[in-house]
Order: sequence, then structure tokens, then C-alpha cells
Amino acid sequence: MTPYEMAGGAPGVSAVLERLYDRAFVDPIIGFLFVGKDKGRIVQSQVSFTAGFLGGPRLYQGPSLPEAHANLPLLPGHFARRHRLLEEALGESKIPESVQRLWLEIDERLKDSVLAAGEAARAQSRSASR
Repeated sequence: MTPYEMAGGAPGVSAVLERLYDRAFVDPIIGFLFVGKDKGRIVQSQVSFTAGFLGGPRLYQGPSLPEAHANLPLLPGHFARRHRLLEEALGESKIPESVQRLWLEIDERLKDSVLAAGEAARAQSRSASR
């Protein structure tokens, strides 16, 4: 079985991501990043993206990570907070611990790509204000 299948396929992955974004949208540290965003669309996109890296179908056809986060002034603390909320959402699931660890390891490996976009957004904001 693939980690995706062990996580319960699309329904299992979706349940974790719904929990994650229910929290993220109201979180005092990162909630502001989601103001005006469509939670359902984000969850759907994340299910497609996550399925691919857990050994499921590679359905994600959206922008690259840097492109998707290009307008967000993300800092390492923002990434860490989202990662922690993911860890909590996974911990409440019935997904095997080995798959939870793998999911969190892969999520952590995406950090540099996501944060590079945040640095670019901050640099663009600084340039525009001059």
C-alpha cells in the first residue's frame, strides 16, 4: 500500500487538510494570510498536491509553490505555525504514525521553496514603497 492509500485516499487526506485549514483560517498567528481566500478551493488544491507526494494520483496542475505563495510575505514563523497545525490535524486522524511522519517530513522539505516566495514578496513590497 502507498502512504496515500494508508492515509485513506482522497477522503482521508481531505479530512486532515480540512482540519488544518479550519484552524489556519482563524489562527492568531497565520489567519491574516487567509483573509478573503476560498477555504474550499485551498483544501481541494492541497488534496491534489498532497496526493502526489504521498504516492497517490498526480492530479495537481496548479502553480508552483513559489508562484502560489508569491504575494504572501511569509516568514519562517508562519511556515512553522502552519506545520504545527498540520501536525495537530494529523495527530487527530486515524492515519498510521509512519504516514504522519512521512507527510510532516515532506512538508518540512517544502519550506525553502515556500519561504523563497515570501522573501520575494517582501522585496517587491519594499521596492514599491520607495
